[in-house]
Amino acid sequence: MALKGDDPMVRKAMAVLVLAVAIVAVGFGGFVGISSAEDKVSALSKALRRAKLFSGLNEAERVALESAATLRHGKEGERIIEQGKSSGRMFIILQSQAEVRINGRLVATLSVQALVGEIEFLDRLPATADVVLLEDTDLIELNNAALTGLMERQPRLGYVLMSEIAGIEARRLRKTSRK
Repeated sequence: MALKGDDPMVRKAMAVLVLAVAIVAVGFGGFVGISSAEDKVSALSKALRRAKLFSGLNEAERVALESAATLRHGKEGERIIEQGKSSGRMFIILQSQAEVRINGRLVATLSVQALVGEIEFLDRLPATADVVLLEDTDLIELNNAALTGLMERQPRLGYVLMSEIAGIEARRLRKTSRK
């Protein structure tokens, strides 16, 4: 028995085949999307483990921190903190150095793994300086509101982070007072 293109069975078989191909394509695309999302979470997880600021956190706390953090790429010359403006964000500069400028004047060069934007986090006022990246680098971006909520829900995590931030600020103040 020969089947013709206008035969109802052939049309039904072709429709089923097209549907099956569509389902496979969507399913494959979904897996690719999941893999990509997992890769980003995995990269964020690795970055959080490498960051000195979070060294006092246990693994469960670092996993919880992922809800307030994003890993993103910053470009050379990018101003990640802008003097006089509120961003609602802190950053950890993972590979590059950055310059701190007040009214356009260089006041400090920050090393790798520097935390910036913490003053706004602490006093909820606009940034006191510009922070400009000197090279392309990965950044851990922390959402201040999400981080505050997480710290309220997990007091130990909040205590560890605030202790680390206080230590950073104390070292910066001592360094400034020596000049």
